[in-house]
Amino acid sequence: MEQPRTPAVSVVASTEPDPGVLHEWDALVDRTPGTDVAQLSSWAGIRRESGFDPLYVFAREDDRLVGGALVLERPLPMIGRVGYVSNGPVVSPAAPREVVVDRLGTAMDRLARRRLRALFVQPPAEAADVTAALRRRGFRRSMSGIAPAASIRVDLRRDIEDLRRGLTKANRRRTRHWAERGVRVRMGSRDDIPVVADLVARSAEHQHYEPLSPDYIQNLHRELDAEEHAAVFVAEIDGSPAAALLCTRCGGVVKQRLSGMERSERARRDGVSAAAVWRAMEWAKENGYHTYDFGGISTRAADALLDGAPEPSAHLKGTERFKTSFGGEVFRYPEQVELISSPPLRLAYDVSRRTRAGRRFVEIVKRTLRGGRGG
Repeated sequence: MEQPRTPAVSVVASTEPDPGVLHEWDALVDRTPGTDVAQLSSWAGIRRESGFDPLYVFAREDDRLVGGALVLERPLPMIGRVGYVSNGPVVSPAAPREVVVDRLGTAMDRLARRRLRALFVQPPAEAADVTAALRRRGFRRSMSGIAPAASIRVDLRRDIEDLRRGLTKANRRRTRHWAERGVRVRMGSRDDIPVVADLVARSAEHQHYEPLSPDYIQNLHRELDAEEHAAVFVAEIDGSPAAALLCTRCGGVVKQRLSGMERSERARRDGVSAAAVWRAMEWAKENGYHTYDFGGISTRAADALLDGAPEPSAHLKGTERFKTSFGGEVFRYPEQVELISSPPLRLAYDVSRRTRAGRRFVEIVKRTLRGGRGG
């Protein structure tokens, strides 16, 4: 009996693909469930501002693009060139998945051993097979945090009143009284990005973290909005901006990326941040998106919520408690993995995590890989 033919899948890498190929790649990312804007070519433009160079790895079956990954790489002092893949590699739903995952796994392994000093990979949602393929090739579990390992997600395919019933009592009550209290949420535009940046900075100051720069936020919105991968929501009190959200949209998912609010007592009492989120959820549902993602929670918070801790809120930060107030469920991404090809570097990396100064250095590296501050 004749054995079925294994699909012929080839993999190529390029730092400057043809514009037509990039268009094909972006279309594949956008229509593949579980993907994220971090694999779009526009994201490469955003990260270029922070010193990252793109390397595209494409898998083809004959002339058809069936998968790939956007690898972002840059040199780091005393380390050398490192790279990361956020929410990739991506495999087309119409592809021979097992074969494509195998080919891309081999390509990631070769890249990590021959081109880079280290490669960090966060596979996309529902892609545990990608993690497994990389682990078989010597990648190990990573604590680098190049992307959130868990989040809170709301299934928008439910009826709107069912979604409302999932809110906390306070949020449910607010949805029926925002208008009479002078709270209104409108869709924002590029003209509102300075307002978004200002409100994000206010929240950062209140919560004691370093905000993304206004220029980075401006560039992020410009690059993503050009192909309708961004959505901005501005909550106003009596016509004055009081809270804002910048969301990304890709692969059927609307994801919170940036949020901020003014620190007035009225803004807190009237729940303007909740108003912005609720409107974003309504808009996402109205426009055919199936999932609303709150943009990440800590592994510690996810564990507390999933393990049924007696008082899980005690393990959550204020922003995480806020994210749980909309009736979503904890969602875990596949395990992050890494390959540090140089034995001395791998040893130094492992030892550094055991000291305060070393942990600080690792945190700086993580922020450099994830953030918009450069450095």
